[in-house]
Amino acid sequence: MVTPPARKSKVPNILGDWDDVRFFLAVAKTGSFSAAATQLNTKQTTVGRRIQALKRRLGAKLFDRHRHGMEVTPAARGVLVQAESMLSNATAIERHLAGLDREMSGVVRIAATEGLAAHWLVPRLARLRRSHPDIIVQVVAGDQVLDLATRQADLAIRFFRPTSNQLVAARVGQFTMSAFAAPSYIEQHGQPRTLDELRDHQIVDHTVLHGLPAMKPWSEIVERSPSVVLRTNSSYAALEAVSVGYGISVFPDYVTRISSLVPVPIDLGILRDIWLVSHKETNKGMRIRTVIDYVREQFRNDEREWFSASPTRAAAA
Repeated sequence: MVTPPARKSKVPNILGDWDDVRFFLAVAKTGSFSAAATQLNTKQTTVGRRIQALKRRLGAKLFDRHRHGMEVTPAARGVLVQAESMLSNATAIERHLAGLDREMSGVVRIAATEGLAAHWLVPRLARLRRSHPDIIVQVVAGDQVLDLATRQADLAIRFFRPTSNQLVAARVGQFTMSAFAAPSYIEQHGQPRTLDELRDHQIVDHTVLHGLPAMKPWSEIVERSPSVVLRTNSSYAALEAVSVGYGISVFPDYVTRISSLVPVPIDLGILRDIWLVSHKETNKGMRIRTVIDYVREQFRNDEREWFSASPTRAAAA
């Protein structure tokens, strides 16, 4: 009896094309070629070229363009299922190997907010570079929460404690947040000393902060203000705007160490913790462990001057 040939799956087999699949997944998750390019640290044209190559190989359209972004077509949903399974397996293997890695060379990615990355972290990496010249630190700056499980970063400096039991978090400091203004602004408009007085002043709105429960006191001030003169999603842009006299905004109290801004003597009641976060499977790798220990040491060294809860307002009052 002749055994009939096995029926072919209706879902295309893409197991041999992992590199192109990464591009497909990035577009599916972010909803655009440009956002996928940012996530993958490449060019938008490269993403488009890879998606076209995968489309030709599979013989099916992969995405439909909608007003809200790119959406996976019905024909490609089976591909998405395979791709997500491949990603899960690949990242599990990668995390396991990273945890076993004894090499003191290669890339270690640190995720941090824009201001902390630029003004505190990067200036302190020089000694690490001298001690371990073969470790290349990649600083990923921004307010987005990167996925340590898929190794978008190897460690992260966050202002909230993660809930996943796969992540290891150590509290390395805390800080208060206050309203600040430039001396030139205070000279021209005066300095508010109560919340009622603050409502009559010009406000620079750092929009990313409103999604954080701890920032509710400031969010309420912005909502009630009739004079929001600038809105930005960039902490650096907000700092520059306040520095040149646009108005008043909220910053960590350590901003006095990197600028000439003056704290407004109003207690907003905002206290935030700083957490150094890593993945329990990858943080045993030699070079990742070395960078974690080094960054933690820097926090200890600067705890009193940068990362204590003692407000600077008293000195300015």
